[in-house]
Amino acid sequence: MPRMKILNAVEQEAFDTPPVFNSAQRKRYFDFSMETRRQAVKLRTPTNRLCFLLNCGYFKASKRFFPTGLSHRPDIEYVARHASINLTMVDMDSYDKQSLLRHQQTILQLHGFGPFDKHAQTAILHEIEAMARSQLKPRLIFWRCVDLLISRKIQRRASRTLSILRKS
Repeated sequence: MPRMKILNAVEQEAFDTPPVFNSAQRKRYFDFSMETRRQAVKLRTPTNRLCFLLNCGYFKASKRFFPTGLSHRPDIEYVARHASINLTMVDMDSYDKQSLLRHQQTILQLHGFGPFDKHAQTAILHEIEAMARSQLKPRLIFWRCVDLLISRKIQRRASRTLSILRKS
């Protein structure tokens, strides 16, 4: 059975890629708390520091994580400049998955969010069932799920994850 397309290609790409900031937004979302700065300073390599801070800013703006390879160049340069990170010492390709996962856990804790786990998936499925019984349109259900995750301080997931939720 073919899957229903809830978001068009442009909307899905916008949802699944880091936000594009203007200079005011960049200043806002990459302005880090002292605790965030302390966590970044503890990291061993300039690459880990930069990627951690980029993930913090993107999470602050969108309440979700993105692959590091999708980071926008102006954001990379801004964060590097303000964190005194020499970009010639950074190799984004060397940012390993274990570091990424550890950093994501730290970022979730810093922002008071929980992971999108089985418990969160079950709760969202119950909400989806209730909204479907009310005959809400799939697009509205999708966006309400996004809002629900944010209000419950649960990390947002990729659009594909939210659109294919089903009982296991």
